[in-house]
Amino acid sequence: MAKQAGAPKEHTMQLAEILSDLVSLRVCDPAAALALVSTRSSSSQDPTNNTKASGTDSRNEKEEEVEEDDVDLKRAKDLLKLHYEVKEAHKRGGLRRGWKRRDGG
Repeated sequence: MAKQAGAPKEHTMQLAEILSDLVSLRVCDPAAALALVSTRSSSSQDPTNNTKASGTDSRNEKEEEVEEDDVDLKRAKDLLKLHYEVKEAHKRGGLRRGWKRRDGG
């Protein structure tokens, strides 16, 4: 029972973190946003890591496999793609035209 009492607060914190991340993504370009949700192994970020190109290629393949298998990561990427498409449509005025058609105007 004690664990259940702390669950809503934990979910609230996770939601707050997600909303904060979404606000941050709004102001950065799509490439930077995608980089934020791309997975990287800690060894690829280590500046002292001196691997050969073939080792890097195999690590990139493994990272791609992990990304394909991770449902949450795929959802995050889909959300980024959708956000970018809506943002671009808004810039072109496409959203206004859609609302006018919907409202019959």
